[in-house]
Amino acid sequence: MDLPFETEESEGGTGGTLASTLLVVDDEPVVLDVCGRLLAREADLVVIQATSAEEALPLLQNQRIDVLITDKNLPQMSGIELIAEARRLQPALEAMMITGYASSESVIAAFAAGASDYILKPFDDLRVLRAKVRAALERRSERIKGREQARDVARQAAALLESGQDAPEPAHQALEDELRNYEQAVKSGAMTGRVAVVGSPEAVQVLNSEGFQVVELPATSPELEHCDVVILETGEPRWRMLAEILQSRAPDVLLLANPQADLADLLEAIGLRLDLVGFGSSSGTQSLPERVRMLLVRRTIQRAQTRLANALLLFHRSITRR
Repeated sequence: MDLPFETEESEGGTGGTLASTLLVVDDEPVVLDVCGRLLAREADLVVIQATSAEEALPLLQNQRIDVLITDKNLPQMSGIELIAEARRLQPALEAMMITGYASSESVIAAFAAGASDYILKPFDDLRVLRAKVRAALERRSERIKGREQARDVARQAAALLESGQDAPEPAHQALEDELRNYEQAVKSGAMTGRVAVVGSPEAVQVLNSEGFQVVELPATSPELEHCDVVILETGEPRWRMLAEILQSRAPDVLLLANPQADLADLLEAIGLRLDLVGFGSSSGTQSLPERVRMLLVRRTIQRAQTRLANALLLFHRSITRR
């Protein structure tokens, strides 16, 4: 599913809920308005807002927050300081920093404080904001080891810089280049990635018309494991077995309800923790492009974050060798 639900109590805050809670902190009303209206459309998200770190801290002390989205420049306590305090209060929390310009120094400081991503404003593509929130929720749920390593490396790099050490100019430039590559990947990567469809020529036609790279494959094809997104139509007799196999492999899997899909198919999809697109609708394929686009954006962001983490690691190593 797009969002693995969490029901357990987590570190810091109290209580558990099927919905994930986002805290957006910014002193600009327009940013709060955009974030609130966009993210509140998601049925499984609860969005709360604050205009300062001082207003946000009691919320972090008294309830579970899954994702913190904060502006870097706040009136008193900075966004980076807020991230550090939020992570102290709730270690499992995911944090993202909003900034008008991503310099290597500000990104290192944010990552060192506990952020796992940043967002440039003004928001050029609101789908990117949604995808980054989804990716943050997935990281929180799965506790991706690579993100933790990136934070550790960033903290160590920040400590070395604060102690008076520095990296050579080529290392600074390489990190700046990777920051630009990251933003470019996020902006241009929404439609990249290989999509496979099993059992629905109509889905292939709809997605091709929207500009996706789509291939129709049989259920027995070994190529399915190497795709980014696989769409299985419930009319395919082997869809349950194939879905179970692919869940442990690389692709994201979407189930497409055929016109004969019934309650048993829906319950089976729920049991497999997969989305059943188009259930109860006569035009289920029409909702596919947006769902596929969101999955590809998320995967693009995750790949770009891995490259950025590697760039941070190289930056850190260049400091320690001096």
